[in-house]
Amino acid sequence: MLLAAFFILVVALGVAFDVLVGFGGVAVGAAVAIAIAMSIGSYFWSDRIALAMSHARPADPVEHRRLHNLVDGLCIGAGLPKPRLYVIDDAAPNAFATGRDPEHSAVAVTTGLLDKMDRIELEGVLAHELSHVKNRDILVTTISVVLVGVVALLADWSLRFFFWGGPRHRNDSSEGRGPAAILGILGFVLIIFAPLIARLMHFAVSRRRESLADFSAVKITRYPPGLVSALEKLRDDTSVVHSASRATAHLWIESPLERKRARGAWLNRLFDTHPPLEERIEALKEL
Repeated sequence: MLLAAFFILVVALGVAFDVLVGFGGVAVGAAVAIAIAMSIGSYFWSDRIALAMSHARPADPVEHRRLHNLVDGLCIGAGLPKPRLYVIDDAAPNAFATGRDPEHSAVAVTTGLLDKMDRIELEGVLAHELSHVKNRDILVTTISVVLVGVVALLADWSLRFFFWGGPRHRNDSSEGRGPAAILGILGFVLIIFAPLIARLMHFAVSRRRESLADFSAVKITRYPPGLVSALEKLRDDTSVVHSASRATAHLWIESPLERKRARGAWLNRLFDTHPPLEERIEALKEL
């Protein structure tokens, strides 16, 4: 459904651009080609893009023995193949899972998470990320990283072209000017609101999945206080992941973006991809 919505939105962008500029169907054909290419590419390579954007490096089995041991045990208990493990050099405690299925998955954790969590808390966080793998959330959330970014870039490029280049072909005859003007207005509105529509698609697949992954993690560890303690530490820690962006924010166990002090923090709160940590903690305590 996400890929279908992305395909329709990109083609609609192409139609809007064609109406505004008058390329005679070229923009529509280009939009169809882009939608097909990005749908295929995001399915097979979006996990690599997400890891590269986060500056993740493979976790050395010797240097990060505790991480590998915990994941080995959790995978046996959950009946999952072991994912590829990555480490991100960042003091902020956080983690995310990515991939397209359990056989092609990866889990990345920050050095801050490894340093600040004890064994039980780290096990809870890792169980949460493995729950995303087991529930197959990773395909949807990882693909949306690429799709939302592509829609935003296409809309931005279209607006820049329209403002700076302008329509190349205008119909100066009075006949048909009214319908063309209406289509032009609709196209312009679509181009402006396409990134917002893409973000709404983004939110639709992330907030509920975080809460579901919390409960699934408890099923794996059989110990709710471990994840509760980890979430409380994440709540009290005010550091942010430097390599994170709005495109990848929904992947992490909690929002990696600044939401209190920095300029634009209000925007991060407005478009928060995660349920409040307090709600998640209270829900787990009720177990």
